[in-house]
Amino acid sequence: MNNVCLCVGNYAKTPFYVKFSDVNLYSVEELCYYFLDKVHLLDDTIVTQELVYWIRTECGLDELADELEVYVRKHMSVAAFVTTILEKTGMYDENTIRKIDVVLKEQASLTMIERYKKQAEYLYQQGRFRQALVIYSELVDYIPKHETATKAIMYYNMASIYAMDFAYDIAADYYYESYTLFPDDNTKIAYILACRKSMTDYAYGGFKRENPDWEKDFIKAEELCAKAEDKWQASREKQTLDNIVSGQMYGENDLIAQLKRDYKRQTQI
Repeated sequence: MNNVCLCVGNYAKTPFYVKFSDVNLYSVEELCYYFLDKVHLLDDTIVTQELVYWIRTECGLDELADELEVYVRKHMSVAAFVTTILEKTGMYDENTIRKIDVVLKEQASLTMIERYKKQAEYLYQQGRFRQALVIYSELVDYIPKHETATKAIMYYNMASIYAMDFAYDIAADYYYESYTLFPDDNTKIAYILACRKSMTDYAYGGFKRENPDWEKDFIKAEELCAKAEDKWQASREKQTLDNIVSGQMYGENDLIAQLKRDYKRQTQI
Protein backbone atom coordinates (compact mmCIF):
# COMPACT_ATOMS: atom_id res chain seq x y z
CA MET A 1 0.00 0.00 0.00
CA ASN A 2 1.33 3.47 -0.89
CA ASN A 3 1.96 6.03 1.80
CA VAL A 4 -0.93 8.38 2.50
CA CYS A 5 -0.29 12.10 2.09
CA LEU A 6 -2.39 14.45 4.24
CA CYS A 7 -3.40 17.35 2.02
CA VAL A 8 -3.06 20.94 3.18
CA GLY A 9 -5.09 24.00 2.30
CA ASN A 10 -8.25 24.17 0.23
CA TYR A 11 -9.26 22.67 -3.08
CA ALA A 12 -9.35 25.67 -5.38
CA LYS A 13 -12.63 26.82 -6.89
CA THR A 14 -10.64 28.74 -9.49
CA PRO A 15 -7.64 26.81 -10.82
CA PHE A 16 -4.20 28.23 -11.38
CA TYR A 17 -3.58 28.10 -15.11
CA VAL A 18 -0.03 27.41 -16.24
CA LYS A 19 -0.05 28.81 -19.75
CA PHE A 20 3.24 27.27 -20.81
CA SER A 21 2.10 23.72 -20.07
CA ASP A 22 -1.59 24.39 -20.80
CA VAL A 23 -2.68 22.85 -17.51
CA ASN A 24 -5.05 23.82 -14.69
CA LEU A 25 -4.01 23.17 -11.08
CA TYR A 26 -6.62 22.86 -8.34
CA SER A 27 -4.56 22.32 -5.19
CA VAL A 28 -1.12 22.99 -3.78
CA GLU A 29 -0.48 19.24 -4.03
CA GLU A 30 -1.15 19.36 -7.77
CA LEU A 31 1.24 22.31 -7.92
CA CYS A 32 3.91 20.23 -6.18
CA TYR A 33 3.38 17.34 -8.56
CA TYR A 34 3.70 19.79 -11.47
CA PHE A 35 7.02 21.00 -10.04
CA LEU A 36 8.32 17.45 -9.80
CA ASP A 37 7.05 16.38 -13.21
CA LYS A 38 8.28 19.50 -15.06
CA VAL A 39 11.37 20.26 -12.98
CA HIS A 40 13.62 20.44 -16.04
CA LEU A 41 11.43 23.17 -17.54
CA LEU A 42 11.00 25.42 -14.51
CA ASP A 43 12.51 28.89 -14.57
CA ASP A 44 11.98 32.21 -12.83
CA THR A 45 8.70 32.80 -14.68
CA ILE A 46 7.07 30.61 -12.02
CA VAL A 47 8.13 33.03 -9.26
CA THR A 48 5.17 35.38 -9.58
CA GLN A 49 2.79 37.38 -7.46
CA GLU A 50 -0.08 35.72 -9.32
CA LEU A 51 0.88 32.29 -8.02
CA VAL A 52 1.33 33.63 -4.48
CA TYR A 53 -2.11 35.27 -4.66
CA TRP A 54 -3.66 31.96 -5.80
CA ILE A 55 -1.98 30.08 -2.94
CA ARG A 56 -3.40 32.63 -0.48
CA THR A 57 -6.92 33.14 -1.81
CA GLU A 58 -7.74 29.76 -3.35
CA CYS A 59 -5.70 27.37 -1.22
CA GLY A 60 -6.07 29.37 2.00
CA LEU A 61 -2.36 29.06 2.89
CA ASP A 62 -1.71 32.53 4.27
CA GLU A 63 1.50 31.69 6.14
CA LEU A 64 3.08 30.14 3.07
CA ALA A 65 1.90 33.03 0.90
CA ASP A 66 3.45 35.56 3.32
CA GLU A 67 6.81 33.85 2.98
CA LEU A 68 6.57 33.55 -0.78
CA GLU A 69 5.66 37.22 -1.19
CA VAL A 70 9.03 38.08 0.30
CA TYR A 71 10.69 35.75 -2.22
CA VAL A 72 8.94 37.47 -5.11
CA ARG A 73 9.75 40.95 -3.80
CA LYS A 74 13.43 40.10 -3.33
CA HIS A 75 13.64 38.22 -6.65
CA MET A 76 14.75 35.02 -4.95
CA SER A 77 15.80 32.04 -7.06
CA VAL A 78 13.34 29.57 -8.51
CA ALA A 79 15.09 26.86 -6.47
CA ALA A 80 14.35 28.64 -3.18
CA PHE A 81 10.78 29.43 -4.22
CA VAL A 82 9.90 25.91 -5.34
CA THR A 83 11.62 24.02 -2.52
CA THR A 84 9.90 26.21 0.06
CA ILE A 85 6.49 25.24 -1.34
CA LEU A 86 7.50 21.58 -1.41
CA GLU A 87 8.76 21.66 2.19
CA LYS A 88 5.68 23.45 3.57
CA THR A 89 3.33 21.09 1.76
CA GLY A 90 5.08 17.95 2.94
CA MET A 91 4.13 15.97 -0.13
CA TYR A 92 7.65 14.70 -0.84
CA ASP A 93 10.47 13.48 1.36
CA GLU A 94 13.70 15.40 2.00
CA ASN A 95 15.69 13.34 -0.50
CA THR A 96 13.27 14.11 -3.34
CA ILE A 97 13.22 17.81 -2.49
CA ARG A 98 17.02 17.86 -2.35
CA LYS A 99 17.22 16.33 -5.83
CA ILE A 100 14.78 18.92 -7.18
CA ASP A 101 16.82 21.68 -5.58
CA VAL A 102 20.00 20.40 -7.24
CA VAL A 103 18.35 20.27 -10.68
CA LEU A 104 16.96 23.79 -10.34
CA LYS A 105 20.30 25.22 -9.23
CA GLU A 106 22.05 23.53 -12.14
CA GLN A 107 19.47 24.93 -14.54
CA ALA A 108 20.09 28.42 -13.20
CA SER A 109 23.50 28.28 -14.88
CA LEU A 110 22.01 27.57 -18.31
CA THR A 111 22.11 30.30 -20.89
CA MET A 112 18.91 31.88 -22.17
CA ILE A 113 19.32 29.99 -25.44
CA GLU A 114 19.70 26.65 -23.65
CA ARG A 115 16.58 27.27 -21.53
CA TYR A 116 14.46 28.30 -24.48
CA LYS A 117 15.66 25.31 -26.50
CA LYS A 118 14.41 22.99 -23.78
CA GLN A 119 11.08 24.76 -23.69
CA ALA A 120 10.68 24.60 -27.46
CA GLU A 121 11.53 20.90 -27.48
CA TYR A 122 8.93 20.27 -24.77
CA LEU A 123 6.23 22.15 -26.68
CA TYR A 124 7.10 20.33 -29.90
CA GLN A 125 6.89 16.94 -28.20
CA GLN A 126 3.51 17.89 -26.72
CA GLY A 127 2.16 18.65 -30.19
CA ARG A 128 1.87 22.37 -29.50
CA PHE A 129 3.68 23.28 -32.66
CA ARG A 130 2.80 26.95 -33.05
CA GLN A 131 4.10 27.78 -29.60
CA ALA A 132 7.30 25.91 -30.39
CA LEU A 133 7.60 27.74 -33.70
CA VAL A 134 7.48 31.12 -31.94
CA ILE A 135 10.43 30.14 -29.74
CA TYR A 136 12.40 28.60 -32.62
CA SER A 137 11.89 31.76 -34.69
CA GLU A 138 13.30 33.90 -31.89
CA LEU A 139 16.12 31.52 -31.02
CA VAL A 140 17.54 31.28 -34.52
CA ASP A 141 18.42 35.00 -34.42
CA TYR A 142 20.27 34.66 -31.12
CA ILE A 143 22.34 31.56 -31.83
CA PRO A 144 25.94 32.54 -32.73
CA LYS A 145 26.86 32.09 -36.39
CA HIS A 146 29.64 29.63 -35.60
CA GLU A 147 27.13 27.22 -34.00
CA THR A 148 26.04 25.96 -37.41
CA ALA A 149 24.77 22.55 -36.23
CA THR A 150 22.50 24.17 -33.62
CA LYS A 151 21.17 26.70 -36.12
CA ALA A 152 20.56 23.88 -38.59
CA ILE A 153 18.42 22.02 -36.04
CA MET A 154 16.35 25.16 -35.40
CA TYR A 155 15.70 25.64 -39.11
CA TYR A 156 14.88 21.94 -39.54
CA ASN A 157 12.34 22.01 -36.71
CA MET A 158 10.76 25.19 -38.08
CA ALA A 159 10.52 23.59 -41.51
CA SER A 160 8.87 20.48 -40.08
CA ILE A 161 6.21 22.56 -38.34
CA TYR A 162 5.40 24.44 -41.55
CA ALA A 163 5.27 21.14 -43.42
CA MET A 164 2.69 19.82 -40.95
CA ASP A 165 0.61 22.91 -41.76
CA PHE A 166 0.95 22.09 -45.49
CA ALA A 167 2.99 25.28 -46.02
CA TYR A 168 5.44 23.31 -48.12
CA ASP A 169 6.97 26.30 -49.91
CA ILE A 170 8.03 27.88 -46.61
CA ALA A 171 9.10 24.48 -45.29
CA ALA A 172 11.33 23.98 -48.34
CA ASP A 173 13.08 27.29 -47.70
CA TYR A 174 13.85 26.38 -44.09
CA TYR A 175 14.95 22.84 -44.97
CA TYR A 176 17.34 24.39 -47.48
CA GLU A 177 18.70 26.77 -44.84
CA SER A 178 19.25 23.80 -42.55
CA TYR A 179 20.95 21.76 -45.26
CA THR A 180 23.34 24.53 -46.28
CA LEU A 181 24.43 24.98 -42.67
CA PHE A 182 24.80 21.27 -41.91
CA PRO A 183 24.56 18.95 -44.94
CA ASP A 184 22.69 15.81 -43.98
CA ASP A 185 20.97 13.14 -46.08
CA ASN A 186 17.74 13.23 -44.04
CA THR A 187 17.53 17.00 -44.38
CA LYS A 188 18.17 16.74 -48.11
CA ILE A 189 15.32 14.24 -48.48
CA ALA A 190 13.01 16.47 -46.43
CA TYR A 191 13.94 19.42 -48.66
CA ILE A 192 13.21 17.41 -51.80
CA LEU A 193 9.85 16.26 -50.40
CA ALA A 194 8.83 19.81 -49.52
CA CYS A 195 9.78 20.95 -53.02
CA ARG A 196 7.84 18.05 -54.54
CA LYS A 197 4.70 19.04 -52.63
CA SER A 198 5.02 22.77 -53.31
CA MET A 199 6.05 22.76 -56.99
CA THR A 200 4.18 22.06 -60.18
CA ASP A 201 5.28 18.95 -62.08
CA TYR A 202 7.04 21.19 -64.61
CA ALA A 203 8.92 23.14 -61.95
CA TYR A 204 9.83 19.96 -60.10
CA GLY A 205 11.22 18.48 -63.30
CA GLY A 206 13.43 21.53 -63.67
CA PHE A 207 14.49 21.20 -60.04
CA LYS A 208 15.58 17.60 -60.67
CA ARG A 209 17.57 18.60 -63.75
CA GLU A 210 19.36 21.29 -61.73
CA ASN A 211 20.52 18.66 -59.21
CA PRO A 212 21.70 15.63 -61.23
CA ASP A 213 23.89 14.42 -58.34
CA TRP A 214 20.78 13.82 -56.23
CA GLU A 215 19.27 11.11 -58.42
CA LYS A 216 19.23 8.50 -55.65
CA ASP A 217 17.69 11.03 -53.27
CA PHE A 218 14.92 11.85 -55.73
CA ILE A 219 14.13 8.14 -56.06
CA LYS A 220 14.05 7.80 -52.27
CA ALA A 221 11.70 10.77 -52.00
CA GLU A 222 9.30 9.25 -54.55
CA GLU A 223 9.31 5.96 -52.63
CA LEU A 224 8.45 7.79 -49.41
CA CYS A 225 5.61 9.64 -51.15
CA ALA A 226 4.21 6.35 -52.45
CA LYS A 227 4.38 4.75 -49.00
CA ALA A 228 2.70 7.77 -47.41
CA GLU A 229 -0.10 7.63 -50.00
CA ASP A 230 -0.66 3.91 -49.39
CA LYS A 231 -0.75 4.49 -45.65
CA TRP A 232 -3.27 7.30 -46.04
CA GLN A 233 -5.53 5.28 -48.30
CA ALA A 234 -5.63 2.45 -45.75
CA SER A 235 -6.07 4.72 -42.74
CA ARG A 236 -9.14 5.07 -40.55
CA GLU A 237 -8.94 8.84 -40.99
CA LYS A 238 -9.34 8.46 -44.76
CA GLN A 239 -12.37 6.21 -44.25
CA THR A 240 -13.89 8.71 -41.84
CA LEU A 241 -13.37 11.54 -44.32
CA ASP A 242 -14.94 9.53 -47.13
CA ASN A 243 -17.96 8.75 -44.95
CA ILE A 244 -18.44 12.41 -44.07
CA VAL A 245 -18.15 13.52 -47.69
CA SER A 246 -20.62 10.84 -48.84
CA GLY A 247 -23.05 11.67 -46.02
CA GLN A 248 -22.85 8.17 -44.54
CA MET A 249 -21.48 9.31 -41.19
CA TYR A 250 -23.53 10.95 -38.49
CA GLY A 251 -22.04 12.90 -35.65
CA GLU A 252 -19.51 14.63 -37.90
CA ASN A 253 -20.14 17.84 -35.98
CA ASP A 254 -18.59 16.18 -32.93
CA LEU A 255 -15.56 15.19 -34.98
CA ILE A 256 -15.18 18.68 -36.38
CA ALA A 257 -15.51 20.16 -32.89
CA GLN A 258 -12.74 17.88 -31.64
CA LEU A 259 -10.53 18.82 -34.59
CA LYS A 260 -11.12 22.48 -33.78
CA ARG A 261 -10.13 21.92 -30.15
CA ASP A 262 -6.97 20.10 -31.22
CA TYR A 263 -6.10 22.86 -33.67
CA LYS A 264 -6.67 25.55 -31.05
CA ARG A 265 -4.42 23.72 -28.60
CA GLN A 266 -1.66 23.44 -31.19
CA THR A 267 -1.83 27.04 -32.32
CA GLN A 268 -2.58 29.06 -29.19
CA ILE A 269 0.25 31.37 -28.17
